[in-house]
Order: sequence, then C-alpha cells, then structure tokens
Amino acid sequence: MRTILMKYLGLIILMVALSNTFCQDSPDTDKITHRPPTVAGAFYPAQADTIKKWINEYLSLDEPLEVKGDIIGIAVPHAGYVYSGWVAGKAFRELKGRKYDAVIIISPSHTKAFRGASVFKGDAYVTPLGVAKVDLELSKEIADVFPDVKFSMDGHSWTDARSEHALEVQIPFLQIVQSGTPIVPIVMGTQDFETTDELVKAIVKSVKKLNRKVLLVASSDLSHFHNQKQAEKIDSPLVKAFSKLDYFKMAMNLYQNKWEACGGAPITVVMMASEQLGANSANSFLYATSATSPYTATDTSKVVGYFSGCLYNDNSGQLKILPELTEDDRKVILDYAKKSVKSAVLNNPIEIDNSIISDRLNDEYASFVTLKVDGMLRGCMGQTFTTSSLLNSVIEAGRLSATRDPRFSPVSEKELDKLEYEVTVLSRMKKILDPEEVVVGRDGVYFRLENSGALFLPQVAPEQKWDRTELLENLCRKARLPMDAYKSTKAELYVFQAMIID
Repeated sequence: MRTILMKYLGLIILMVALSNTFCQDSPDTDKITHRPPTVAGAFYPAQADTIKKWINEYLSLDEPLEVKGDIIGIAVPHAGYVYSGWVAGKAFRELKGRKYDAVIIISPSHTKAFRGASVFKGDAYVTPLGVAKVDLELSKEIADVFPDVKFSMDGHSWTDARSEHALEVQIPFLQIVQSGTPIVPIVMGTQDFETTDELVKAIVKSVKKLNRKVLLVASSDLSHFHNQKQAEKIDSPLVKAFSKLDYFKMAMNLYQNKWEACGGAPITVVMMASEQLGANSANSFLYATSATSPYTATDTSKVVGYFSGCLYNDNSGQLKILPELTEDDRKVILDYAKKSVKSAVLNNPIEIDNSIISDRLNDEYASFVTLKVDGMLRGCMGQTFTTSSLLNSVIEAGRLSATRDPRFSPVSEKELDKLEYEVTVLSRMKKILDPEEVVVGRDGVYFRLENSGALFLPQVAPEQKWDRTELLENLCRKARLPMDAYKSTKAELYVFQAMIID
C-alpha cells in the first residue's frame, strides 16, 4: 500500500512540475527559460514519430537540387504542415550535410503588436522532438545594437490567448536537417523600413564580430484568400524579385500593398543580410498554394500562397545586373524617350511598333530620362524600381521629365527641337552598410533617412567633380537634411550601377 501511495505521490509531483512548465496559463513567462510547444497537434503533429515521418516524406519528395556553394539564407512558408510543409521541405532538404554555427529564424508576429524586433531571451524552444537550444551569446549581441531590436519575450509568449506559430513550425525541420545546431529566434513586431534596416545591421554586425557561420531563415506565407488565378498573379512578381535578389523592389511593392506577404520584412531582412554575409545568387525552389497541396483538399476560391527558396554564394561572381542591349536596342530606347517627351508636351498618344521591340526591352529595369538644353539640365525624372518593361519604364520616365520635374516648369512645344536626351538604365538597388563602399563614377546612390530621401545617378558626381564625401553631403542636402545625415545609424544607403544611352 505504501508503495502504491508513493507512486501516486510521485505522479502528482511530476504532473504539477509539468503544469508549471508547460501550462497555457502560467503567470510569468520571464521566469521560464524553455518555451514549450504551443501549436503541436494543430499546425504540425504532437507525436515525435509522426513529425519525423511527415518531414522525412517532405524532404524526399524530389531529389535535392544540390545547390553549389554556401547556402546563407532560405525563405519558407509557415502554414499547417498539410498545406505548406511540402513546400518548406524543398528548401530544408538542401541543408542536409551542411554545417552551421547557428540558425537565425525570423518570423512576423501574428498575435501581438509591439515596436521593433524581439530576440528570444530564453534558453531554448521545445518541440515534441526535443530541445532546440538558443545561442545566447549571439542573441544578446544582436539585441545590443539598437534599442528597438530587443532581448525580450515579446512575440514568443505562450500564455496569451493565441501563441505565435510562424517561428515554432520551422524548428522541427531544423531539428531533423540541422540536429544540434543552436538557434536565434527573432519575431518582428513591426515590418517598416526602419525595423528592417536596424535588424539587418544588428545581425550582420553581430555575426561578423563573433565570427559565426550562420543560416538565416525567413518565415512567411504570401497572398491570402484570393482565388487560385489571382493568387498566382499577385505572388509571381514577388517570387521573381526574390530570384533576382531584388529586395528593394520587394520591400517597396509590399509597402505600397501591391504585393502580399505576412512575413515580407523577414524575407527582405534575410535577403539583405544574406548578401552582406556573402550571398550573390538566389534560387526559388517552388511556388504553390493551399489548393495545390497533395496532402489536403482545398477550395480554389480562397487560397494562400507559399514559396520556398534559398540565397547562396555560387563562387562565380555576381548576378547579371544590367541588360545586354544591342545597338538597335539602344536606338529604340532613345527614340522612344524622345517620342515620350513629345507625346507628353503635345498631349498625343504614343504608338509602339512591336516589330522592332526585342525581348530584351521587355525585361524589367527602371530608368531615368535626363533632358538638357545647351548642356544645362532641363528635367530629370524616373523610377528606382519598376514592375513594367524597360521600354515602358523609359516612356514613363520621359513623360515625367518633361512635365513633372518639380524643379522646372513643364517643357514647352517650342523647346522640343532644342532638347538633348540621355537615358539611364538602372540595375537593382544594393544595400550597403558603410559609406566607404560607394565608388564614385561607378555607383549611383540612393539615401533614405526616416521620411526623407534623395538619389544621384552615377554620372552626377564625375560631372560635378565631387569626391565620395562631397557626393554624400550633397545627397543629404538634396534630401533637405544636414550634410552629415548620411552618418546617422538610422541612415539607409543603396548603390546601383547604370547603363547610359545618349
């Protein structure tokens, strides 16, 4: 009898201990260093054997692509495994056999609003597969750079009515393909430009300081609750931008609500930070929707978009950043810049002769059109990014230069014969973290600080005989900011290269 009583007493003590650690209504998460699983049994199975079975099946659906070079970042969806686990598996399978010192996982916050980004202050995340330990040294370092990138439990809590799933669902995959590798869990409470910039800087600075070889993981789904055809139309440009490493275009289109991704900022953070840590190429593995999952039947009238991809260094240099145009292409571009200006001034439509438009002119590149009279500037307008063709970009830039440059009155009909034309075709914007990276004569520069910004094309500094410091100071002046504003820790700098056609 005594033995039976002791067994029951031991069982009661064990149940109390477990309830104090894992119950949903525990009063003080700050005192518990191991975050328990909160969506096991809902977003993914609650049993370890079932998790392993499902994930191993996702990993083996196709042969690995065997990406050449170091994989530095991946983007994966975070829906329930029956909807998107197979899509995530395409990226996670490429990690088998690769060695990392730590994995930094970045997700959005679906459940709690807070400013900035929250780096988990506990010791581990727990899933039915076991304990995923946190790299506390790297976590604390990241959280020590900017006040809004903080060491906290925001977004990681399990005592709220609903707990965050977007980060947790990635961990079982990592426990299988990167067993034992410590993690750094980060939840973004705000997805604005400032938080994105600060998190990129904090990650890159900390990783380099501690000399860690890291994998960055962005957790995000894409468009929500459109029909299948609409979802594909909305999501396709975002996936294309990922493949071209064009995080600037992605961020701007998400900001303007033209594209959709609940974890858009985590994706752009991972893209920017991956490039700073050596990535020079990107690969999109798979796009799908909840309606195309082979593991569940879903109505095609309301679907959610998913994609997976990776960012890597292919050891072969940089992505192609400018179009390869023939002399005929260049003549067509210059001709349509002139037609666009004339059309805008005379208020006449432009007729496009598709028989002389090559496929190269249908690629997406932003452009500026510069107008001069007797060598003096008369107008210069364009775009920093575009989702239209190069030809249409030039036509739009010509119209804006002739009629919308706020520094000048609109071009008049009598000036048309006096105009000199120059078209500048822009590469994608590349984020830099050090002003010393600007190369005068090669780089155009885009500068942004809070709500102010300004841009100079690559040819401006040589024409004005500016050195790097003078270029940056005049850029700040153009943005109507103090001349040393580019030195602010909150300043954002992007460089781009250009093809000049005149």
